[in-house]
Amino acid sequence: MKAAFRKHWKRNALGASALALSTIIGYSGITSVSADATDQTIPTTPTAPQGRGGRGGRGGADHHLQGMNLNPPAVELAPAESSVTPTQSTELAPGAEYYDGQYYGDAVSAGRWGTMQVVAVIEDGELVDVLIANYPRSTTESDIITRNALPTLISEAITAQSADVNFVSRATDSSRAFVASLDSALLDAAIGMDL
Repeated sequence: MKAAFRKHWKRNALGASALALSTIIGYSGITSVSADATDQTIPTTPTAPQGRGGRGGRGGADHHLQGMNLNPPAVELAPAESSVTPTQSTELAPGAEYYDGQYYGDAVSAGRWGTMQVVAVIEDGELVDVLIANYPRSTTESDIITRNALPTLISEAITAQSADVNFVSRATDSSRAFVASLDSALLDAAIGMDL
């Protein structure tokens, strides 16, 4: 039993080392990063991480990125919640469910991948946009997967006018965190106060 555990541990340690090395190689194409603190655009990933190959016939460490856009559009981040005056609306449009304004949702953990926080934008009592204040990007894979999933999640939320959206395949943790953050933002929009 101990020998099997050691073999499993060594395989995982080797995989972690390969992943760290592939991340360094993947980011080596970046020559400079903007020092401007007001630049809220996250740079796109220049290359996909290199897999170690041969692992259980699944196509390597980056098998879960197969078929995905490896350079999805950058995410324009909303301003930090602390730098924005909280929304407080007093009038509700006739027949509307939500008060107009921008409502920050809770910052919700997406497991080991990072944190998701969204901003619900309400105009004329309707959800017209969902801005991203923060999203899971602790690894190259989580960054790519989440940036691929966000357009679908945002589009479905606007269509549904709620947080009742389908989870995106291969982005389950990010989808779950998106839904929880948007749900909290829409609860604030329903009472007209960003708490």
